[in-house]
Amino acid sequence: MALSREKKESIVQELKEELKRSPSVVLSNYYGINVQSMTELRDSLREKDIKFKIYKNTLFKIAAKEVGLDGLTSSLSGSTAVAFAQEETLLPVKMLRKYSIDNKDQLRLIIALLEGKIYLEEQLDRIASLPDKEELLARILGNLKSPISLTVYTLKSSLLALVNVLDQIHKSKSKE
Repeated sequence: MALSREKKESIVQELKEELKRSPSVVLSNYYGINVQSMTELRDSLREKDIKFKIYKNTLFKIAAKEVGLDGLTSSLSGSTAVAFAQEETLLPVKMLRKYSIDNKDQLRLIIALLEGKIYLEEQLDRIASLPDKEELLARILGNLKSPISLTVYTLKSSLLALVNVLDQIHKSKSKE
């Protein structure tokens, strides 16, 4: 069913607003995903506040051009789904990449806009392997804690050695 001109204009307007306010936009091609799988994918993304919608390529190209993101449409072909995230910039890439690995014939990441920079498919594979925010914070805290723990351990062992030496001196003098 063909869309009316007004409906197309409202979709383009919606896309322009999403493109302007979303620091993370991930485009993927999908092939033969059944309704149940698509619903499960959408639900898992929605739980993380990620919008996942399917748009006509021509409407997406018009919206991207109007907001100055022509480079984002260079790889569009076939059936395209778009994920928009407001909070976690890398999360849509990670989740969609995981889904594409589990379902190789159904989904393929093609291009993404992350924090104003465009990344292609090969780069997205490397980005998806980066640790998430919580893991990075845990690593930083562990690295910050490590020297302190080592210092405490060193001081403690030195004090224990001193106490042992003093105890041995005390025992040898008490025997005499």
